[in-house]
Amino acid sequence: MPFATKSGRRIHYEVQGHGPPLLLLHGLLQLGSHWSLKGYLAALTDAYTVVTFDSLGHGRSDTPHDLEAYGLRHRVEDALSVLDALSIDRAHAWGYSMGGWTVCGLASFAPERLASYVVGGWDPAVGLPVAYAALEKQLRPGKDVDWFQVLLFGARRAPELAEAIDAGDLDALRLCLKACEKSAGLDEALVQSRRPGLLYCGALDPYHDSMKAVAARAGAAFATIEHADHGGAWAKAPKVLPHVLPFLESVARR
Repeated sequence: MPFATKSGRRIHYEVQGHGPPLLLLHGLLQLGSHWSLKGYLAALTDAYTVVTFDSLGHGRSDTPHDLEAYGLRHRVEDALSVLDALSIDRAHAWGYSMGGWTVCGLASFAPERLASYVVGGWDPAVGLPVAYAALEKQLRPGKDVDWFQVLLFGARRAPELAEAIDAGDLDALRLCLKACEKSAGLDEALVQSRRPGLLYCGALDPYHDSMKAVAARAGAAFATIEHADHGGAWAKAPKVLPHVLPFLESVARR
């Protein structure tokens, strides 16, 4: 059971396949193994050395009760710790939701380690407040909202997320969400990185229009996952892969 520890935090990772390195970063309440569960790895491991890991606060990785540990710079340090453990200088990086936030952080703090980036279901310009604003429209005016409990309630509809939540450290997961709230202003990092990029989003996801605008400014490709909300654009790998695979193939040939 391999762990990367260079960042000072134990990060559990796994490696499968062969070819150019591809780092996959999961979303909040998910696990690195969920990329396989949802059918992504089967389409990737013949062409790429696929690296997955449990983000801090999740699965077999450390679960500190310190909000600062979950900040974006530390998230990037954890991802680089995994790459360093495998002696990987540069990798393609693909993240969804919170994982997309971390990919934006890689573009901001370590663009030299990116061969290309794929960001799904994350608004680099404004971030999590966009989702909160959309959800508030469905709630009674003046109602105090515990966003973490709202997240748990929705996530438990997916059996694999319910299992991860029940096995996880809820205090650590709450801190993960809290850290993600400070997520605005990363669009410029994508623009300045000058790396090939693809952004994609469900048509029903409140992040959609802002992500499309960010992609245009960054010179990145953009894909709409039709008839999908935020969770759907993660769960529907057969709708996502036809956009991501050609992009990765095109940048791998450069």
